[in-house]
Amino acid sequence: MSTRRRSVISHGFNRPQSRASIISLYSAAYDDDKRRKLSRVFSAIFVHKKIDIYHVLERQEGTRTLAYHLFVFALTLVSLVFGSILTIDEWRPTLDAPLYYGELGLFVFFACELLLRIWSAGGVLKYRTWVGRLIFISRPSIILDILTLFGFTISLATGLKTREFPSLTLKFLPPLQMIRFLRVDRQLSSWKILKGIIVTHRQELTVTLVIAFMFLITGSYLLYVAETPMDPTLNKGNFKSIADTMWFSIITVMFT
Repeated sequence: MSTRRRSVISHGFNRPQSRASIISLYSAAYDDDKRRKLSRVFSAIFVHKKIDIYHVLERQEGTRTLAYHLFVFALTLVSLVFGSILTIDEWRPTLDAPLYYGELGLFVFFACELLLRIWSAGGVLKYRTWVGRLIFISRPSIILDILTLFGFTISLATGLKTREFPSLTLKFLPPLQMIRFLRVDRQLSSWKILKGIIVTHRQELTVTLVIAFMFLITGSYLLYVAETPMDPTLNKGNFKSIADTMWFSIITVMFT
């Protein structure tokens, strides 16, 4: 067989192999490109959901955000009311165990919410790195959440065996519930509104405080003169000095 004949035959045998390799490379590149597109789509959906959760937990915009904050407000309000009722001795045997389990459920709920806040903060550009997460955790509102959860951890641990709060724990439970209630109030941005009012009307507030202090001193002096007899030995009442009358004026104004 001639050399030309061999080359033609060998060329004919080698052509399908080269064509198959080209098709396999094309299909592999196509599959790789398809995987990248799917990965980008799923990554975009994941980041979008993370940002959506962050806005629900941290922002005050939209119907879902309002519904969630109202739900948290109702939970904390019910907890605060039951904690206040539990200080009545007649109701303590009935409500002690339900309040313990209710506070345990709220503890788990708010702990999961805190973890979800820290996780969803990664959807924001400035909180995406580990340093950004530490900056997010160092915010006053997050620190308040962590301290509140730590306080409830100690309170729940004291009643872990009996599934009821001890008498000593019940004295410290209402302040923790009020702090948690302030946390909900922080979400509604009333503290920022109050700060703006104080800064805007600081001169009017200063004048009001000065006038109120002048009325307090004048009223306390007049009350001391009216209630104190001329003979100091006959003074057996509650107002033995201007400090007593001033204290009486303060508690009367504050608690009436």
